[in-house]
Amino acid sequence: MFEIAISVKKTIDRSALVSTVVTIMHQRGKGSVMGRMKRIMMVLLLVYISIPFIIKLFPSIQAKLVFLNFVRRPYFIDLKRPLDQGLNHTHNFYMEPVMGQKIGVWHTVPAHMWRDSQGKDGDWFKSMFSSTHPVILYLHGNSGTRGGDHRVQLYKVLSSLGYHVVAFDYRGWGDSDGYPSEGAMTDDALFIYDWLKQQMGKSLPLYIWGHSLGTGVGTNLVKRLCDRGSPPDALVLESPFTNIREEAKSHPFSMVYRFLPGFDWFFLDSISANNICFTSDENVNHISCPVLILHAEDDPVVPFHLGKKVQVFGVEYVKTCQSVLNVISQLPPLFVCWETWTMSQLKHLWFAWF
Repeated sequence: MFEIAISVKKTIDRSALVSTVVTIMHQRGKGSVMGRMKRIMMVLLLVYISIPFIIKLFPSIQAKLVFLNFVRRPYFIDLKRPLDQGLNHTHNFYMEPVMGQKIGVWHTVPAHMWRDSQGKDGDWFKSMFSSTHPVILYLHGNSGTRGGDHRVQLYKVLSSLGYHVVAFDYRGWGDSDGYPSEGAMTDDALFIYDWLKQQMGKSLPLYIWGHSLGTGVGTNLVKRLCDRGSPPDALVLESPFTNIREEAKSHPFSMVYRFLPGFDWFFLDSISANNICFTSDENVNHISCPVLILHAEDDPVVPFHLGKKVQVFGVEYVKTCQSVLNVISQLPPLFVCWETWTMSQLKHLWFAWF
């Protein structure tokens, strides 16, 4: 009986010991996970706090975030071959707005000329500017290149409506040389515009179409043209914004910082330090040509209310100068493809307006 009691006691002691070890290991494991979570949270908090100070110390970072010229979509594309993007009536060439710095340009002729354009050289494409078809100078937004998929779709639509479309990459974008800046972008656009006017017949209309960041370039360009007394026939602003400070504050990327004290000092002043303004709200007060504004209500990058504010500024200027009323048209949901909507609706809108 004594031996049996000792055996039972040993069995109970072992069970208690195992239970105690398991409990300790569980607590240690729980504490280890919590410790890792705390360390991760501390690292994220440190990164979150550091970013504003890094941008303030190195404002050139903010310029790169505004232009995003280093982002290429699609990544593997030969801009010398627009045919690879489905443009079988487009000519690629290069121009030098500044000595030693070339920019890449695409010229897409009206769609019905596609057969005639096969195998033709640059001289033939240049001679087509003297035809009876109007020309659209397209100014793209940030990131990507002139070969971006959504941009190519728009070229096809406008070409099918009987327009020449000239699109180019600013300095620092795509296969163009140099580095981006607001002044350089506007200078490039002015250089292409003046060159087009030299190639075209005097009676042919030349329209300027800017998208997103390109609307800032567009209003800069048209303001210059109006100031020198030679405005374009019309300006189209697709998804415009008032100025770069308001756009940056409304951008999704700024959502986690915009309500913090010092947001303007850390982020917006860093943009201004790079001489990036794009003040379309001021420029529209100097524009005398017709302006068409297109903006999707569900635009997640450039909010609709910023496009509406540009229109309000334009209307106030119209009332002051007793000029022609500018208009704003609402596009369908942003993610509806140009091809599926514009062939019927844009055609009606375009010809009704012009």
